[in-house]
Amino acid sequence: MNKIIVLVVSCLFSLSSVCLADTLTAVDLEEVITLSPGGPELRLKGAATKSNARQAIYVGGLYLQNDSQSVTDLLSNTGAKRFLIKTNDVVKPESIIRAINLGITVNHTEQELNSLAGAIEEFNRIWKAEVKQGDEVFVDFTASGETQISVNGATKGMIAGELFYRAFLKTWLGDKPLNQDIKKQLMGAQ
Repeated sequence: MNKIIVLVVSCLFSLSSVCLADTLTAVDLEEVITLSPGGPELRLKGAATKSNARQAIYVGGLYLQNDSQSVTDLLSNTGAKRFLIKTNDVVKPESIIRAINLGITVNHTEQELNSLAGAIEEFNRIWKAEVKQGDEVFVDFTASGETQISVNGATKGMIAGELFYRAFLKTWLGDKPLNQDIKKQLMGAQ
């Protein structure tokens, strides 16, 4: 199977600033995956690195069953999807919850947030353990229309319906993404 190697640059500044490389780490991302044996093929749309002042925290990869050229098409696309996070540092659950909740909040109206409230609570409940260095986190949109969250192959929880997955993706791909560079890279821009 073909792989794409993402070079993770440890920076003295965040991704939105100029990076001064002091180390490089190669992370293999498969070009084509399936969510389950015999399931549809998903292709890597794009990959990005999230860094803090000291080092790369994680590499994120977005996989799609049906390619989309625009964010609008991608968010309305009902095919299977995977958002993969490969961590290079310990990530506390409160950091994950805070970031995702912020990304969802700034990209939705109050009415939309009210309809997502139960799913957001479920997501927050699922994230009780920290993600350790080297862990792989999968946030999948399955053929059955659910968001499945797994860490290192172990399912941590499911959230029914497609509304939450769209909201989750808007954290990175919405009109107000947490990081514009990550949005561009996940959409396949180099």
